[in-house]
Amino acid sequence: MGKDKDKLFEQAYEEAVKRYQERTPKSAESFAEGCKYMPGADTRSAVHYHPYPLTLEAGKGAVLTDVDGNDYLDFLGNYTSLIHGNAHPVVAEAAAEAAAKGTAAPMILPEQQALAKMLVERVPSVETVRFCNSGTEATMFAMRAARAYTGKDGIIKMEGGYHGTTDQVEYATDTVNETPEGELIKPVPDYKGISVNAGKDIYIARFNNGRSVEEILEKHADKIAAIIVEPVMGGAGVIPAKKEFLQDLRMLADKYDVLLIFDEIQTLRMSKGGAQLVYGVTPDITAMAKIIGGGYPVGGFGGKREFMEVYDPTKPDSIVQSGTFNGNRISMAAGKATLELLDDAAFEKLEKLSAALQEGLEKVIEKYGLPASVTRAGSLLNLHFTPEAPVDYATAQSPYKHLLKLNHINLLNEGIFTADRGTFVVSTVMTDADIEQFVKAFDKSMKMIAELI
Repeated sequence: MGKDKDKLFEQAYEEAVKRYQERTPKSAESFAEGCKYMPGADTRSAVHYHPYPLTLEAGKGAVLTDVDGNDYLDFLGNYTSLIHGNAHPVVAEAAAEAAAKGTAAPMILPEQQALAKMLVERVPSVETVRFCNSGTEATMFAMRAARAYTGKDGIIKMEGGYHGTTDQVEYATDTVNETPEGELIKPVPDYKGISVNAGKDIYIARFNNGRSVEEILEKHADKIAAIIVEPVMGGAGVIPAKKEFLQDLRMLADKYDVLLIFDEIQTLRMSKGGAQLVYGVTPDITAMAKIIGGGYPVGGFGGKREFMEVYDPTKPDSIVQSGTFNGNRISMAAGKATLELLDDAAFEKLEKLSAALQEGLEKVIEKYGLPASVTRAGSLLNLHFTPEAPVDYATAQSPYKHLLKLNHINLLNEGIFTADRGTFVVSTVMTDADIEQFVKAFDKSMKMIAELI
């Protein structure tokens, strides 16, 4: 954008922020108070946006209510974890009943076995499973299993791929890399505070580019334990893998004797068996979280029995996977209730609503002739200010990317809650009217943005 357009954008953004501040004075007070006790007034970086994040009073179904009494349609679902909306009565009842029995104990809990059985029955790659407390832990333990099984340390991850916040995977997640095609990408830490030594065993490949993965394996297969990939890149903007790319990864893993790990922390909501069932490609190990806890802290990792046995304490030389709240009763019970509600009818509804939302958004984009696109994978969607839908991290970059934050604040002012990176999530408790309300608000926002660019 030129200087004049930059000035127009700043004016429009400041006006939208002013309207936001006028609507949310109690959230502003809450933010100021919170800053006294927590850096940035929160404890989760993704929650923050300018000028301050909302403070929640309550959430019910598809609606969030802030402390100022403003209602918002929840098109984020706590970053994809609330597939049945907020405080679903069936899930809430299951959690309350579990809590009354005692939340956690250093014993086997029947609820663990019940949820594990459901995952084994639903997810193609999972023969056995273990639980932890977050998606970060799930990918960490999945990679550890691969290292223990293969006796090698290296991990191949994709540029733009997000796998949690352990040092090793916080490379090439949030930075644009300019390494020429055909050359190996140098691992660079995403942020300050990440150990540069953690990158010595990480190798970066390009998403949707099987050749870039094989170039690494041709040179370093003797050091590589596993390839880890999101079947749909989440943080990079809901960018679906091409089926042939995942097929290539399966073939390459077998050819070079490395394990294939799917990070299905978000994509498990694509079908009863996750993205792997949709794509028809089965990994060796799958990392899970989000929906399997029904809105409570959870992580899980499972796979073929021979790979998971490295954690079996009845076996010699097993590796330790501890955690005080692993498989806690509330998360297990809520997760089981959530998956029971996710039947064929639920997935049909999610697909219908999500397709309608994508169609509505794309019609608005076309109406105003904007250089924008919408990617979708099941009930996950993302707005991009790129004329063509991106296929990897590099093609998701845009000179108009800053318009996402203007659209975000515009939507908040119209009662639509989304992620400031342009992610939209549909839940089973939504209706056709909710979709129509979103599209109407989006139209209003895009009309303003079209006048700017």
